Amino acid sequence: MIKWILSILMAALAFLSVLQPAMAGEPARPELSLNKAIEMAITQNKALKKAELEIKRTEALRDEAADQLDFTPTGGSGYDPQVEAAWASLLQADLTWRMSKKSYDARLDGITLAACQQYWNVLKAQENVKVKELAVELARLELQKSQSAYRLGLTGKLNQSNAAGGTVASVKGLEQAGTDVAKAESELAAAQNELDKAYVKLNQLVGLHPGDRPVLVDKLEFYPLQVSDLDTEVNRVLESSPSVWLAEQEVTQKKYTADLLWARGQYTPYDARQAEMEQAEVDARSVRDTVEMQVRDLYHTLKSLEESYKSAEQAAATAGEELKEKQVMYRLGLATRADVLAAEVNLAGANYTLTDLAAQYAYNKMVFQKPWAPAYSDTGGSSPGGM
Repeated sequence: MIKWILSILMAALAFLSVLQPAMAGEPARPELSLNKAIEMAITQNKALKKAELEIKRTEALRDEAADQLDFTPTGGSGYDPQVEAAWASLLQADLTWRMSKKSYDARLDGITLAACQQYWNVLKAQENVKVKELAVELARLELQKSQSAYRLGLTGKLNQSNAAGGTVASVKGLEQAGTDVAKAESELAAAQNELDKAYVKLNQLVGLHPGDRPVLVDKLEFYPLQVSDLDTEVNRVLESSPSVWLAEQEVTQKKYTADLLWARGQYTPYDARQAEMEQAEVDARSVRDTVEMQVRDLYHTLKSLEESYKSAEQAAATAGEELKEKQVMYRLGLATRADVLAAEVNLAGANYTLTDLAAQYAYNKMVFQKPWAPAYSDTGGSSPGGM
């Protein structure tokens, strides 16, 4: 009796061991909003955690440097090498701490941009799959029509003109229909593969399993950028740019370092120190000029995308009207199912174009407002237009 019970238990365990991988392989489909994706990406990003620890490290060094100084030196207190060294060390440590906080904020912006980019990539890929699925359905329907015509004897080895002056289907037409199906199926498989890749990248960024297929609840919407004065906007970006600020602080950092070395008796020729600071100043101006040019270029890019989106909206509206007409004609017996399906393909393609343009616009708008974000993005900062 005991042996019989044990054999049943062992069989049950064996069944569960086989069943468990299959159960584990089922993709999870949690609902995922864009804000939630950003929050998850921030929470699990290792580079951001490291940047946060860097703030704590530099703050501890700053506090230690402050403890080494009992008072703030003034011009009338006389020169004391040890006090001057402690003061220079504190100034340097304080600046390093503030720079680490600025870097953290910049990386936060980069992760936010990356999360948006990958979220939108999935939405784009989904729209593309819809287009390819309809294209496969249309190609198969056309193949069925060619096969039916062939079976009914309406095809010949060569194109033949009928009494009305038309042309009946040919064997070559049948072969072409088969080729079109194979091509459409291949393009669908490629689109599905791109969708899988987009999901994997999004899942990796937000901390989900690669095989999960979250349901994205936020759709891409087009919101035009409101800029009353470009020069004002450029100045705002320059004043808030961590890249510009960090480059400018490098000048101050070199000054503090030179002062510290001087106080410690480590003499560096004045001309060498001066040249080094001037190099840092040139670098800072270069960063500032680059950011300004980038913002202005992005502004004009956004304006071009706005015009493209307007044209795409008109094309989508036209495609929608054509589909409605074909559906009415089909119900009246004046159009075929293939005619309706072809109109559906055109509308799906127009909608994909809208999604693509909306993704490009949304990405470039974020970069326009925070042009430093791509440099701190784990995805490398490529725009959705070429994703």
